Amino acid sequence: MADSAANRTEQPTAQRLRKARREGQVPHSEELPSAIMMGSLLVVTCLAASDLWQWFSTEVQESLTLHGAGSLTIDSFVHLLRDKSAAAMWALAPFFAATSVASVLGSVLVSGASVAPHGIRWNFAALAPSSGLKSLISLRSVVHLAVSTVKLAVLSVIAWVYLGDKLGLILALDTVPPVAALGVSLELVFGLVARITIALMVIAVADVIYQKWQYKHQLRMTRDEVREERRSLEGSPVVRGRMRAIHIAMVHKRMLRDTAKASVVVTNPTHVAVALRYDADAMDAPVVLAKGADRLCEKIKEIARKHGVPVVEKPEIARALYAAVEVGQMIPESLYVAVAEILAMIMRIRRGL
Repeated sequence: MADSAANRTEQPTAQRLRKARREGQVPHSEELPSAIMMGSLLVVTCLAASDLWQWFSTEVQESLTLHGAGSLTIDSFVHLLRDKSAAAMWALAPFFAATSVASVLGSVLVSGASVAPHGIRWNFAALAPSSGLKSLISLRSVVHLAVSTVKLAVLSVIAWVYLGDKLGLILALDTVPPVAALGVSLELVFGLVARITIALMVIAVADVIYQKWQYKHQLRMTRDEVREERRSLEGSPVVRGRMRAIHIAMVHKRMLRDTAKASVVVTNPTHVAVALRYDADAMDAPVVLAKGADRLCEKIKEIARKHGVPVVEKPEIARALYAAVEVGQMIPESLYVAVAEILAMIMRIRRGL
C-alpha cells in the first residue's frame, strides 16, 4: 500500500475527475454549510426581528390574560392548538427556508451541482467493525478532530473577549426594567452570534481549500494509469493503425479519381508522379490534385494515360512538387516558371495536333 501511494504522483485527469463525480465522489465540507446557515439565520433575524417580536409579544399577552377563554372542550382545545401551530409555523417559515437554502448552497459551493445515481449502492463492507476502526484513525478523522478543536478554541476566545468587555453592562441588567433588560440581552446575543459567524466563515473557507486539495490528492494516479487512460481514449495501436490505413486508402482513392481531371502529370519518371490542374479563368496558380510514389506513382500515370492526360517527365520539378506541395494546395511561386513552361509546351503540342 505504501508503494502504491508513493507511485501516485500524477494529478487526476479530467476523465478521472468525471468518473469520480459519476460515482458520487465529490469534495465535502461540513464547515461551510454550517457557517452559511448561521449567517443566513442572522440575516433573517435582522430582517424579521420586528415582526417576530410583535407576534411573540401578542401571543404571550393573550396567553397570560387568557384572552377569549371560555368553556374548554376537546374540540376547542384542538382548534386552538391547530391555530397556534399554524401561526408559529408561519412566523418561523423564513428561518426554515433560510436553513434549507443555506444547506443546499453550502454543498453546491463545495462540490458543485451533481447527481450521482451510481453512487447509491449497498456497501456491506462499511458495516464491518474493522472498517469503522479504520475510519476512526484515518487522516480525515484526525483533520476533522483538529478542525473541531480549533473551532471550539476560537469560538471560546471570541465569547470570552466579547462578554468580558460587556461584563459591566451584564451586571447592570438587574437595575433596569425587564423590557429594557431583554432588549440589551438580545443585542448582546446578536453581537456575539455575529462575531461567531464571521469566525466560522473564515474556518469554513480554510476547510474548503483543504478538502478540495485532499480530494484531488486522493484521486492522484500512477503514470501507468495515465498511460492506460490515454490509450483507452485514443484506442489501441491496432485500431489506430486500421483507421489510419482506411484514411490513407480513402485519400488515395480520391486522388486517383481526381487524376482524370488533371491538366498534366509530372513524373520522376518511375518513382514520383504529381498531377496538376490549371484553369486560367478560375485559378491563380496550378493546384496539385494527386501525388504518389512507387506503386501509387504507376497508378497515377496509368489513370492519366487512360483519360488522355499528358504525362511529362521532369525529374527535378516532380521531386520539388512532391516534397513542397500537399494535395489540394497551389504550387509555390518558386515553381511558377517551371510549371508554366510545361503547361505552355502542352498547349503548343495540342495546337500542333
